[in-house]
Amino acid sequence: MGREPLPSALPAPELLSVIIPARDAAALLPGQLAALSRQDHTGSWEVIVADNGSTDDTAATALRWADRLPGLRVVAASARPGINHARNIGAVTARGDVLVFCDADDTATPGWLRAMARAAGTAHLVGGYPAPYTTANHHARSWRTPQPRDRLPVALDYLPFAMGCSLGVRADVYHALGGFDEGYAGGGDEVEFCWRALLADYTLAYAPDAVMRYRLRERLGPLVRQAYGYGVGDARLMRDFRVHGLPAVTPAEAARTWLRLLRRLPELADREQAGRWCFDTAFRVGRLNGSIRHWVPCL
Repeated sequence: MGREPLPSALPAPELLSVIIPARDAAALLPGQLAALSRQDHTGSWEVIVADNGSTDDTAATALRWADRLPGLRVVAASARPGINHARNIGAVTARGDVLVFCDADDTATPGWLRAMARAAGTAHLVGGYPAPYTTANHHARSWRTPQPRDRLPVALDYLPFAMGCSLGVRADVYHALGGFDEGYAGGGDEVEFCWRALLADYTLAYAPDAVMRYRLRERLGPLVRQAYGYGVGDARLMRDFRVHGLPAVTPAEAARTWLRLLRRLPELADREQAGRWCFDTAFRVGRLNGSIRHWVPCL
């Protein structure tokens, strides 16, 4: 397993590379770029937008910020669809000794990068805090369980991980690990990456002051697709890590979970709770599908 990080155990980063995977993000990307332009980090950094085959003007939109963001450039990452391919292409072209990943549809708070840089001197990988927010549908806040504020989340009762919307990693560690697994799509990717690092005896630290405003899905369709992908990702994690001691999901646990979902059916009549039921059910359906696809017990 991973060691506990020691303060100042690693050299302070000389150059941070902020990597933003993007696909058809022209409408939302300016919000993130504007947020990055307001960072109070005083060290050296660059911004890389990895365009994953956009059909809109994502690239042109990003380049309009070249005079307001240090070293901003757009790299083509369209050989293969998927956020992890874009992340990997962005990382290969990065010049920094620490890579910091965020998403095009979120917005960084002003101290986010400074806090990520500080934490990068204590561990090989760092994760910030994703603060959930909505723009129109306030009910969406009740549809997802927020991440803990005082620590990194733990997946499948196994090991902690950093969410991909606010994840930093030393460049040499990233390359030693071989980057993100592009076979993961829709969920489990950052979990897999962090777990692989921890099992290789690298360290993972939490940067609570690195706050990223994490945009919640405010419509049921996108919410259900997201939850389903997370469920399929869990099954793949079970396939890949049960040999490393990931606890199995027992038939009794699975039966209790599905029974609870059936008992919660009346929640569909309440707008405040309906989204939560849809999320939880789509997640379990994703796990069921993933269990069949990957031939693992993760119901």
